[in-house]
Amino acid sequence: MAENKFDQKPTLSKEELQALLEPQILSLSNLQEALGGKTRLFKFCLIVLTTLTLGYLMMYSSGVLDKFVSHGWTKHYGDYRIHQIRFGLGFLMLVLFYVWVLLKKPLGTILACFTGVLCYFLISGTARLFVVLDPAQDTWFITVYFFLQLSFVGLLLVMIREEGRSSW
Repeated sequence: MAENKFDQKPTLSKEELQALLEPQILSLSNLQEALGGKTRLFKFCLIVLTTLTLGYLMMYSSGVLDKFVSHGWTKHYGDYRIHQIRFGLGFLMLVLFYVWVLLKKPLGTILACFTGVLCYFLISGTARLFVVLDPAQDTWFITVYFFLQLSFVGLLLVMIREEGRSSW
């Protein structure tokens, strides 16, 4: 009678056994270690994205931007609330991204998700400005808004490409 392969006990190597016995607690690395295998362009895009976001946070918190953002032009309270929600989501995305980096998780999927959200912000925000403002008179404001949002999408797309080139 042939021996059944399921009757044999599998054996683990010392490395496999050690890996199984190590605690699997999430460990945070420092930022320098976490970004060690990333390309220079990835790091540059991350610095630019972080600087723009923190600069925007400071200007928004101080009230400097109130007359320049869309609710300052439309005078609709709904636009002000939408702006607050979008800003909150954008800041939350940046914080989640840094946590993801410190956990040394693959970044391609999270960057693609964030790019999709920013594309939604770009399209819906520009469409809202076309509805509320007169495109013939406020062309420069709509154009600046569009290209500012597009720059964030572009930074994320470059980061996705560079994530594939990076090593961890």
